[in-house]
Amino acid sequence: MLHKGVQSKTIKGLRRLTARWNAASEMDSIVAGHRGRRMNKWGHYFEIYDRHFAPFRDQNIVVVEIGVQAGGSLDLWRSYFGPKAKIVGIDIDPKCKDFESSNTFVRLGSQGDDAFLESIAREFGPLDIVIEDGSHAFEHQIGTFRALFPHIRPGGIYACEDLCSSYWVPEFGGGVRKPGTGIEFFKTLIDELNAWYSSDTVDAEPDALAKQLFGIHFHPALAVIEKRAMNRPVLVPVGKTES
Repeated sequence: MLHKGVQSKTIKGLRRLTARWNAASEMDSIVAGHRGRRMNKWGHYFEIYDRHFAPFRDQNIVVVEIGVQAGGSLDLWRSYFGPKAKIVGIDIDPKCKDFESSNTFVRLGSQGDDAFLESIAREFGPLDIVIEDGSHAFEHQIGTFRALFPHIRPGGIYACEDLCSSYWVPEFGGGVRKPGTGIEFFKTLIDELNAWYSSDTVDAEPDALAKQLFGIHFHPALAVIEKRAMNRPVLVPVGKTES
């Protein structure tokens, strides 16, 4: 979902991107054939998502997306993941309730309300995939990750879309390397990922977040975080030692 103030600029960008877009993955093919409800996502997301989401297809999983808008992405997830998946959309617009169907649910509430997000986790968790495509406000991008990442099952995925808002000055008050933006927060997770090697934790345990981060993938306007129970890395010598 895109902020109204950037709709025109974003649509022009999407048209330029779509002109260069090839069906590089199974999800690309599904999107290319979509004729249902409208969906706004950057075209390069689909190849990336296919890379991370393919192992979850045709499984009994829970997928949560913040930001339903016109309902098109709910259709995409259903087509891609199959009938076994439980799809949960979150939005503040009551009209989005009309998009509910078999095993597809819509819950109304603000992503800025931690208690509401906790209620989603209680009702549907543990979660397998969370896709954050809500307001794009920095405090929401950061707060939603903090609220829902603990409720993702080991082996699950958290994706934050449209981190381009971190660079948009008029619409969001962003800027390159500006403290407090969504992208700057997700950059700090790189240090958490590598906390095992910090001089502060060589002889001590890193905090709980470091023990759950397996991988962080940055793509244009998108961060994908892999969750997995992690133990202290072990150096494994292999091969013959020279005499």
